[in-house]
Amino acid sequence: MYASTGVRAFEFVTREIRTLGDSRLYLPLHLPQRNASAPAPAWRDAALEGTTRIGVVWHLPEVLREFGVELHDALDDADVPPDIFSDPDNSIGLVPFRRLLATCASLTRCAHFALLVGQRTRLADFGLVGRAARCGATAGEGLQKFVAYFNLHISATTVRLIDAGRFARVVYVLTARDISTASQQQQLAAMAILCNILQDLCGRQWLPTVVTFSTRAPSDLRPIQQFFRVPLRFDSDESAVIFERHWLDRALPPLDPAFRAQVDSEMRDRQAAMLEDFPATVRRAVRKQIVTGKAGMREVAAMFGMHRRTLDRRLQEHGVHYGKLVESVEEQIARQLLRDTRLHVQQIAESLHFSSAANFATAFRRWTGLTPSDFRRGAG
Repeated sequence: MYASTGVRAFEFVTREIRTLGDSRLYLPLHLPQRNASAPAPAWRDAALEGTTRIGVVWHLPEVLREFGVELHDALDDADVPPDIFSDPDNSIGLVPFRRLLATCASLTRCAHFALLVGQRTRLADFGLVGRAARCGATAGEGLQKFVAYFNLHISATTVRLIDAGRFARVVYVLTARDISTASQQQQLAAMAILCNILQDLCGRQWLPTVVTFSTRAPSDLRPIQQFFRVPLRFDSDESAVIFERHWLDRALPPLDPAFRAQVDSEMRDRQAAMLEDFPATVRRAVRKQIVTGKAGMREVAAMFGMHRRTLDRRLQEHGVHYGKLVESVEEQIARQLLRDTRLHVQQIAESLHFSSAANFATAFRRWTGLTPSDFRRGAG
């Protein structure tokens, strides 16, 4: 789908490899391969809860049919509600979502099934979030709108736009991270979707420069190379689509004023609904920001388009202190990781950005009255 960027892309990747972190690089079929490896940070294996919108895989039923598989069979086998595809705004938990993708891959005997679905997902499949992105004056403004609204309404994943220098990148972070095959397939699909979204905003001529994946490489690279047609890098510290930033300056087509007014009205209604239970909304935002290491009040307030003092005031109106809210989220994550994973205490401390395992243990004892080790033994 994407033409190769050839020697220019290859030179960029090799030049930037020190900055991005040494890892295994897979180039398109006609380019030589270069091998290097480095483990991803241990904290990234943390398994955190979340949900996603079923609209991101809205084309899953049609891909199944092309393999001669009925949707109801896949839903039954995956133990997913039979009406989940009745509305693209329906939410699905991350565990059943991955189970569904794995079941479809098994029934179709297609290991890259999730990638096939992701290839068909476009900006329009994101509903109100996608329509809001169309309202930007430029591709960059539209992408910023998409990122902001996506991060407020999807709890299983986080998307970040990093715009600096000659190149920009859109980073995809799972708030439930592991190195399982299910995670691998989800990331492959997500990066295909991000490429489609960027093409929808930047125009059909848009091309990525390199695509990186924070997961190991699948055994069969050919379908992935055939879709992206640019250098691919696995075992990276992050999953990201990297591209020349000048694309962000592209002006978006003018919109019908009635369409823009309708989108603005829907967004106001959505934001009003969020503010009705503001502390719960902030908790979800904090949980996502902890994964990226940016859970300060300023960063979280920016997700809501408000000043940190406004965020603090609105929380106080609900009798909630921001610092205590953050600690309660950290405790929730710590309990989950100790109970549901085999991560060492040091790794969990790193995932929550404590300076040491000892400081984490002190905080955990203050929260629960138990050491992390004692809690894990009791949870087992």
